[in-house]
Amino acid sequence: MDELIVLVVWLLLSYAAAVYAGRKGRSQFGFFILSLFLTPLVAFVLIAVGPSDPQRMGLLKCPQCAEWVKGEALKCRYCGFDFTAPAPLPLWPDARI
Repeated sequence: MDELIVLVVWLLLSYAAAVYAGRKGRSQFGFFILSLFLTPLVAFVLIAVGPSDPQRMGLLKCPQCAEWVKGEALKCRYCGFDFTAPAPLPLWPDARI
């Protein structure tokens, strides 16, 4: 009976590690398998220490200040860049239309 409780707790903690990895933009399935074979504690440490992937988290890089902002943002919260304004056309000195 005790082994069954340990197994259920291990699976729940492995699932929690997978959810945490998904929120950080990391592979949920990979960290679930990692936490099953090693320990959920090792998986949590690796997720916390490792880098996040902002693009997989739905963030955009501001073209003006290079800060990451939410994908739904209309303006950059750091520099005020307007994402809804059309991009200006490049000015070439000898451009012929």
